[in-house]
Amino acid sequence: MTTGQTAGNATRPTAPEQAAPPANWGRPVAVLALGSFAMGTDSFVLGGILPQLAHGLHESTGAAGQVITAFALTYGVTAPFLASFTSKLPRKPLMAFALTLFVLANVASAAAPNLTLLLVARVAAGLGAALYTPNASAAAVALAGPARRGRALSVILAGLTIGTVFGVPIGTALGQHISWQSSLLFVAAVGLLALLGLMVTLPKLPLPPAIPLAQRLRVLTHGRVVAIVTFMLLASAASIMVYTYIADVLDQTAGIKGTTLAVTLLLWGAGGTAGAFGSGWLTDRWGAGRTLALAVSTLVVTTALLSFVSFEPLVMVIMILNGAAAWAAATPNNHRLTALMPHLPGVVISFNSSGIYFGQALGAALGGILIGAGMSGGNLCLSGAALGVLALLVHSAIGKSPEPE
Repeated sequence: MTTGQTAGNATRPTAPEQAAPPANWGRPVAVLALGSFAMGTDSFVLGGILPQLAHGLHESTGAAGQVITAFALTYGVTAPFLASFTSKLPRKPLMAFALTLFVLANVASAAAPNLTLLLVARVAAGLGAALYTPNASAAAVALAGPARRGRALSVILAGLTIGTVFGVPIGTALGQHISWQSSLLFVAAVGLLALLGLMVTLPKLPLPPAIPLAQRLRVLTHGRVVAIVTFMLLASAASIMVYTYIADVLDQTAGIKGTTLAVTLLLWGAGGTAGAFGSGWLTDRWGAGRTLALAVSTLVVTTALLSFVSFEPLVMVIMILNGAAAWAAATPNNHRLTALMPHLPGVVISFNSSGIYFGQALGAALGGILIGAGMSGGNLCLSGAALGVLALLVHSAIGKSPEPE
């Protein structure tokens, strides 16, 4: 899922970063994390209000689900190219532009009178996210200095995960009780706060080392890199296929809706937070391969269980485990990619991020096709579990990746 994107453009610190990292780096990094909070909320909030959105636009749920595809596909396609094309632009104005685009795109999304214009607005929001998030990670590293790199990146990651834990349930509750437009206006308001905070607190930053686009793309000639990114794409698709339509799925299988749905999504996000941070701990102790096998196996089992379990408290437990499994894959997958190509860590992580978002686009699009063809929520869960099994097969074919010394 969206955890892999945070370090997408964080390369080795430049000389100015090493020379004098500011002592008061915490406040500007927290402001950057507020922007990540908005991005994390925007990535997942529409899944909880898709029935309301579809009804408001007089579209089927499957057709409405393509708004999630549009956002994810835009991020996955453009992030590597934007990182290269904007490498010589000053960081603060660039991130301010990205947040402005993101805010305006969410306002436009809320105002869209039909699905076509909403899709255009979601593409614009995806562009803003693809431009902002990797640069926020790089800026956090520049602000904190090499000795605090891990802490700075963890703060940006926390913004994304907290957006899922708290932002998505808040946005879902607004969409359930007021209107689907209010959910997007909530995201825009958070983005606007981050923009104002960035303008006030962020100092001028040194430019990160530029990596030519040709050098970035050359990574994709390495077969194992492609296989590892393909694994991430399939694992992400398995999760998002069900999560995109989770409101309909849980309504059909367990009668969960309204406030109970918001609480259930809160629990899913809490599980995701545990999975995002716990997977790093497990990777250090078990290695990336075993951690990934556990994460995706858990994802397969819990997704299949959602197809028929109707006892509400048990569904909530399953959703916690499902969220943990969904968010646990990106960190160990980044770990084995950077072990494979330690000389280009930022580049391979950016491709892992693209794999996550391509997977989200694939899962949302395929789920929409299946729902549109009349598939039930329970069978959609089984289809998602089948994608997870395919991810496990790719994982087993990759073999043991080199570990860092």
